[in-house]
Amino acid sequence: MADDVKEDESGSSQLPSTSPLPVTEESANTIAALVCKIPLIEQESANVPSTDSGSRRRSSFSKLQALISSSHLLPIPAARGRNFLVGSGQQLPENVTDDLSYCFPNGRPLTIMMVTWNVGEASKLYEQNYTPTDRQTAEPKQRMLDDMSDILLPTFIDYVSDLIIICTQEVSVTKKGLDWEVLLQEVIGPKHVLFHSIHFGTLSLCIFLRRDLIWFCSEPEDDVIKFRAVGPVRTKASLAVTFNLFGTSFMVINSHFEAGEGSEGRSNRRLNFENTVNKLTIPHSFVQRTVLINKHLSTAEKTESIRRIESTTSLDSAPYTGVDMTKSCDCVLWGGDLNFRINMSHNEVVELCKEQKYDQILENDEFRTHKKSSGGLYADFKEATIEFPPTYKFDLRSTTDNYTKNRTPSYTDRILYRDKPTSLLDCTQYKSIEGVKHSDHKPVIAHFRIKLKPALHTENLSYGKFNREVYKRGCEQRERHHSLGVGLRNTKRRTANARSSVCVLQ
Repeated sequence: MADDVKEDESGSSQLPSTSPLPVTEESANTIAALVCKIPLIEQESANVPSTDSGSRRRSSFSKLQALISSSHLLPIPAARGRNFLVGSGQQLPENVTDDLSYCFPNGRPLTIMMVTWNVGEASKLYEQNYTPTDRQTAEPKQRMLDDMSDILLPTFIDYVSDLIIICTQEVSVTKKGLDWEVLLQEVIGPKHVLFHSIHFGTLSLCIFLRRDLIWFCSEPEDDVIKFRAVGPVRTKASLAVTFNLFGTSFMVINSHFEAGEGSEGRSNRRLNFENTVNKLTIPHSFVQRTVLINKHLSTAEKTESIRRIESTTSLDSAPYTGVDMTKSCDCVLWGGDLNFRINMSHNEVVELCKEQKYDQILENDEFRTHKKSSGGLYADFKEATIEFPPTYKFDLRSTTDNYTKNRTPSYTDRILYRDKPTSLLDCTQYKSIEGVKHSDHKPVIAHFRIKLKPALHTENLSYGKFNREVYKRGCEQRERHHSLGVGLRNTKRRTANARSSVCVLQ
């Protein structure tokens, strides 16, 4: 350590003149903890000759202080050169990797967790979205938060993911979507913010992002592909969102395909899938560049087509582009109640489940079978290995997890993905949450890793936009529940702490 320290003519130690090192939140906390542990020399003992260990201690302390200070300082030449991203949509080429390295040190990949869950209008999930007045009335809320934690913060994943995507189907239309978003925010915690959400009929798609990453996202674009209406409320559709994070483009889709175990049901689901990939009108830049230009339309026709595509007043009349829009993005994550069925009898599936022979069940799975066929519609999409029982249909009246006898148990709830050679997705976990019993479907979770590409920030940046109202209400609700000990396992009720007058943004 002494070799790294330069001494001037007066003998005082100085740090080497190196460029400031990026410090992450985790490393900053570690440094702060080290600083607190290093004892300082008292002022009155300054005239006492220092030992070698004392010199090394002071040297270490000086280095740590300089490191902490430099991590938050912006040099004047850099500011005058306007080559940094602070409220600006531009960066110079030599700095395009700086922000990426700062957010993901040592080449760490972005982690993604995607959840799909048909909640089956679970009334208790919404009726309990309130703040109990005392500990005795908080037990139902505690159980609900435990279930939500098992879904959003599963223990088989070591760290909270950077990007959290929640796809739900059959959400109660009598409840506000805002209440659902606040509940998700409360459970996920204040380190993440609601980057974007879209609700349509009984479908909901919410995207939470690590809050320091919102400055490096493009403006999200969304679209809705409606399927055949059954009743006054739309229950079958596809919701899609596209955005860029640094230099990697993402498309997220939440679908609820039509049901049915016969050939008509399978045909309808293939049509739902095909309409989704070919009728999407996002990303707009890709549509304008690839679809419209290739058709050699006149200027007036192009203007009218762009206006129609960007309109959200009549999505049912969205043009059939004939182009697979999912190929426009580096990474496509597609979850939902896709209603794929098993071509077996009820008893055959139940017996194989008892023996945990899921691979034999999947040999008769609709998606897997069609994917194997030459030139199949699903051929370009991947799915991780399934090592859990079918997620539908459970008998809610039973005290144990029994399947209803009038339906063949099936893997209706799926998470598919597509990637490109330059942006390979690695699926590290693919599981169902079998302990959650609010619905006749089980939630399904997939965990991914992907290494982001650096990019010039010249696209339509979102400039740190997120849902502030959801963040505020979620944190307030979390604090109120915390004061009652709700949502805290084996934790006694805490006393109220004095409020700080200092606000820190990270």
